[in-house]
Amino acid sequence: MTPRVIFFDINETLLDMQAIKTGLATVLEGDETLVDLWFANLLHHSLVDTMSSQFHDFIDVGGAALTMVAHSKNIALDEKTAKDTIKQYITKLPAHDDVIPTLKALHSAGIALVALSNSSETGLNAQLEYANIKHYFSHVLSVERVRTYKPHPAVYHWACQQANVKNEEAMMVAAHGWDVSGAKATGMRTTFVERPGKMMYPLGLTPDHSIASLNELVSLVTR
Repeated sequence: MTPRVIFFDINETLLDMQAIKTGLATVLEGDETLVDLWFANLLHHSLVDTMSSQFHDFIDVGGAALTMVAHSKNIALDEKTAKDTIKQYITKLPAHDDVIPTLKALHSAGIALVALSNSSETGLNAQLEYANIKHYFSHVLSVERVRTYKPHPAVYHWACQQANVKNEEAMMVAAHGWDVSGAKATGMRTTFVERPGKMMYPLGLTPDHSIASLNELVSLVTR
């Protein structure tokens, strides 16, 4: 059954993060391996915000997480430099090669497409504009509006309401197991994109589909 609406995560799922890995490494003594640790810390502390009924901007959480990673490796880094460095690179990420052909085909098939991200509203719009994919989306939704980060169930329920679709008639597509599990728990159909180095959380909810390339999504949802 073709979903009425497909929601897409943005960072890593649609956008290639290599540029920010290279950029952030410049303040981490050139060690790109620490950038994955930074992203994990960013996700961890966004959940801390959610569970403690707080909300800080994505860049603020990212900056705090980056200074923590630097501190753990005895690298001097102040929070302003950390945030400025993230801002410099996060909105200048290209789309993966399989993204534009897939979005174009799905859009042509009459399926509504929605961007759903933990990025700030301003940052998210800038990201989509830079990657030249914003025009494919009927809605561009940032968790900033509900002041709660994915994968909290409230985000997916709110997103479906914004798109005027029932959860069970919608699909979440993401390269993050936590995002897929969060959406699945609210009744949405889910597709996990196996970007390099990414795998589902073994104890998480099983996605309806797993694909090696976004190109596979078109035949998956239109057959």
